[in-house]
Amino acid sequence: MQRSKLRLAATLVAIGAFTAAVAGCGSSSKSDEGASSTTTPSGPAEITVTAGDYSFEGLPATLTAGIQNVTFENKGSVDHEMVFVKVKPGTTPETLGAGLEKVFNGEPFPAYLEAANGVANTAAGKTTVTQFNLPAGDYIAVCGDTGVAGSKKDGKPHFARGMFKEVTVTGEGGDEAPTADASVTAKDYSFTMEGLKAGEQTIAFVNDGPKQWHFGDIEVFPAGTTVAEATEAVNKLITSNGPPPAGVPQPDTVATLQIASPGLGNTLPVTLLSGRTYVILCFVSDLAGGPPHAIGHQMFKVFTVD
Repeated sequence: MQRSKLRLAATLVAIGAFTAAVAGCGSSSKSDEGASSTTTPSGPAEITVTAGDYSFEGLPATLTAGIQNVTFENKGSVDHEMVFVKVKPGTTPETLGAGLEKVFNGEPFPAYLEAANGVANTAAGKTTVTQFNLPAGDYIAVCGDTGVAGSKKDGKPHFARGMFKEVTVTGEGGDEAPTADASVTAKDYSFTMEGLKAGEQTIAFVNDGPKQWHFGDIEVFPAGTTVAEATEAVNKLITSNGPPPAGVPQPDTVATLQIASPGLGNTLPVTLLSGRTYVILCFVSDLAGGPPHAIGHQMFKVFTVD
């Protein structure tokens, strides 16, 4: 999705709401402080999907329920993601797209949106390796990024340009989220963390709900920013009704843990720096609509790692 960066949070409520519908993935660039790994996770199912401008190649029409091990190669010219949106039987891509446009405007989630999980935003020319769980059901895999191929402009979401695929997930399983070196757990409306450290690691993101959908946007503040200064900055940024206030330190996006509905989760390789101050935020809105959680419920956590 077009991801709401913290520095723009006050003016991107609608975008944050749209992100809730299908992904945390966006057009914000990744810095050298958050990089993808090409080490394939362990597990029985191995899928390699190639993203182009604007298509998915190599994605099977049928998957087996449970943990999916996915290598996502972005060979396009702009950022792409792959979010599996579980829909009620009979929901067409056109219906889904129309519903997402409403969520774009901060309206409630349509009833045919049942769940979501998948592959995080991946920069052009990069590869993301991830695990995520899918229970049985009907899905439409979509890319909600908005970058226009061959330019630096934003446009309509990629799923509106034909970047989607209908997928059926069959069998038992999908009720157990993947694990990794460290974990970030989202609840309604807070984050808890275990095992985060400086250096390269794979983070397992899990939504423990019980009701709302969440993702985790990890951002890093400029060197020398203290936890107290960062906390004050976040509070000022999310309550600002206009441009970021002068003199307030503004963070850069490191990585975004993909959106997950309750009970689901996904992994992402991330590199964190010792001594730096970070914040993780959720820009998803409630299923009933409204502002993103970071704004409406102060769903963010400032942290450092050793």
